[in-house]
Amino acid sequence: MLVQDSILNYVDGFHATNSLLSSTLPFAAEAAWSTGKWEQLDRLLGTVNVADSNLFIDFNVGLGRALSALRHKNRIEFQAIIAKLREVLAKSMSPSTTASVQASHEHLVKLHALYEIEAVSGMSNGVAADREVILENLDRRLDVIGAYTSDKQYLLGLRRAAMTLSR
Repeated sequence: MLVQDSILNYVDGFHATNSLLSSTLPFAAEAAWSTGKWEQLDRLLGTVNVADSNLFIDFNVGLGRALSALRHKNRIEFQAIIAKLREVLAKSMSPSTTASVQASHEHLVKLHALYEIEAVSGMSNGVAADREVILENLDRRLDVIGAYTSDKQYLLGLRRAAMTLSR
């Protein structure tokens, strides 16, 4: 958590001087949601210009927005953000990016992340399932990732954040 806190402190300095760079925001958003600093996440996301479509659809910024909607119990916004992120991911897939599991790994992890946050949140349109069954399924899906430790850490951090907010 020390690295994430350092990132947030660094970004707060930029935010205070209104010079937060769009290239920094995705890292700051991930650091905020992975450390559970929800007020700071909301403050960071408040700097996003919705007209800046590249920043609006950045995956970590999008996850931050979805988690913020979950925190504020805004089901419609949560579902819209998840759907938009899924749409952007689907549009970015091409024959070359899906030619093999290795080539599509980044896309698969992101789709996995969307599934995780949706399943844990309880805000999907599907029928509410037993929480133990959901966690068992998510753990099996996590096993499929194999030796990609950083991806597992990312997904588990996202899962923890979603579980914290969905209580």
